[in-house]
Amino acid sequence: MKYLIITLCFFNGLVTFSQNDSTLSIGENLINENKLDVAILHYNNILKNEDDIAQNIQAYLGLAEINKLNLDYEVALDNYSHAYQLIKSSNNTELEFLYHVKMGEFYRKRTLFLNAVKELDMAGRILKNNKIKDVYLAKYYNRKAALFTEYYHINDSTIFYANKSLKLAKKIDDKDNIFYSTLEIASVYERLKAYDKSIVYFKELITYAKNNNLIQHQADAYISYTSLLMKMKAYQKALNQSLIALKFSQENNLLYNENIFTINVYECYNALGNSRKAFEYLEHRLALTERYYKQEHNQFLFELEEKYKLTEKENQITISNLELDNKNKELASSKVKLYISGVLFLATILITLFIAYFLRVSKENNKKLQALSQDNEFLLSEANHRINNNLQLVIILISNQLKKASEKEQFQLKNILTKVEAISTLHRHLYKNEDKKKVEIKKYLNDVKISFFDVFKENEITTHFKMVSVKLPTDYAMYFGLLLTELCINSIKHAFTNQENRQINFELSYKESILCFNYTDNGMVSISKDIKPKLIDKICRQLEIKYTINTRNGFSFSFEKELIND
Repeated sequence: MKYLIITLCFFNGLVTFSQNDSTLSIGENLINENKLDVAILHYNNILKNEDDIAQNIQAYLGLAEINKLNLDYEVALDNYSHAYQLIKSSNNTELEFLYHVKMGEFYRKRTLFLNAVKELDMAGRILKNNKIKDVYLAKYYNRKAALFTEYYHINDSTIFYANKSLKLAKKIDDKDNIFYSTLEIASVYERLKAYDKSIVYFKELITYAKNNNLIQHQADAYISYTSLLMKMKAYQKALNQSLIALKFSQENNLLYNENIFTINVYECYNALGNSRKAFEYLEHRLALTERYYKQEHNQFLFELEEKYKLTEKENQITISNLELDNKNKELASSKVKLYISGVLFLATILITLFIAYFLRVSKENNKKLQALSQDNEFLLSEANHRINNNLQLVIILISNQLKKASEKEQFQLKNILTKVEAISTLHRHLYKNEDKKKVEIKKYLNDVKISFFDVFKENEITTHFKMVSVKLPTDYAMYFGLLLTELCINSIKHAFTNQENRQINFELSYKESILCFNYTDNGMVSISKDIKPKLIDKICRQLEIKYTINTRNGFSFSFEKELIND
């Protein structure tokens, strides 16, 4: 029934658009109206036509945007990768420009600003030598304005690029960029403390989004509006507007925005001295992390029920086959002499009773095992959902705090964010493994290395990582990931001066139950210095290992750990 409704909405959506509208416009309008399921059907339908490469590229970019909104960054990256492969094979310059703009926004949303700057610079190089459509240019200038707001903190540049985007967007009636360019301008006035002017902009943007059915945009405008009211200490008005925005987010299934407005309501009630209501919304915010689990819970029970029915059917077939064998034996026994028939009949009865008893005991044991298996699957599924949702919530809250932090605080928060993502990577590996007690350390540490790829490239650091394939207990793997993360961060931050040759080497070997960990860099800063990193020392104490640090030719860190096979 669900898919029938989605399909009907899909065809209804197609009718409402002009027959001449491009694939990009149709998909973007569906996303703007928060019809994400319909948009997925739309893009998947395009991908069935393998001959039109340009439309397939647009479809992958659209699917990436949907997965980004759903906070499924890994699948979004996979969609972007498919799009980039098609772009390279088709040599489509305009879509390559759009790809870099989209990737810039992807990294900006995750507060990976250096990556975002690099992607927009690549788009800028394409723009120098090629003519680009206004619709793509508007997006490019708009994202440039966002970076000058959140990363460079230069208000004049934000205004400059936002106005360029706004001019192009109005020319082609691009509602998405009209909205976000105006939002960037309004935010500049807020930072300049021209609150009255900024308030007018935010109200107009809420009305504009409402009139044009821009669901996500309307929620974003509410975030800026309510935050400004709270900054102005107009808590009662901020509370009223946050409650309206919260209801709007709930009606449109905007989990991220619902979380933000729930926090706003909590803070407003707290500021107004209503502790009871404040606590109520604090509890509601904590309950939001259960949303994903509740959405999938019914499907999980349905699958368990189907497994149980299949097992019951197989048992019934087994019993029927045994009964058929017994009847055949009875027919054969009638051909022999009477006393032999009696003996065989008695033996058959005894065998049947034994089989029946065995089947009954086996069936009871199977039921117990099935119940235990269902409980284990249920608890494991619940735990994985809670861990994943809580890690995502932590990353979101740290990312939000990054936007408000000073430059000094930003590095500390990014350091924390890197470690949380290392733990999230370990959880992903553990969730995919059949063996939940151990993790393939080479694959896990390689993912940790990949997360530093752009930073190594940005700082012109060459790396050589050589790792053995061996399974380690989960707690060891977590500390190894945190240890490698902290060592890389320290090298990037402290090891190198203006030297041209910058190297980081890492080797993990295993021989005769001894695991050897050896990390080095050739940084000139650390030569002949006495170094004892506090966090690394704490991690090593948790691992119960003695480590060695050598600074004669740079920085060298190593230890050996005996592994006992279970």
